Amino acid sequence: MVSLRRFLACMLVAAAAATLGGALFAVLHGGTTLARAIAYGFWIAAAVTLVGMAGAASNRLARRFDLPFIEGWLFGTAAVLLTGIGVVVDVVGG
Repeated sequence: MVSLRRFLACMLVAAAAATLGGALFAVLHGGTTLARAIAYGFWIAAAVTLVGMAGAASNRLARRFDLPFIEGWLFGTAAVLLTGIGVVVDVVGG
């Protein structure tokens, strides 16, 4: 069972990576607002989370890397939260 503290820590890391990646994209590529680029970062992080759910369901990967069992609803919840934060950033940022 994953603790709430670990879940929130993972969400914080994902949010930081999404923000940094979006800001970096806005600086290097341009052509979009900073808020929209950061929102894209959150949406990509949500997609990666859903792909990670498939990897976590693999018994072969779990045995090879000695990974703990993580329930699928945690991935779904994380993806929904990251998508929602991305929507809020996009709407508020304009």
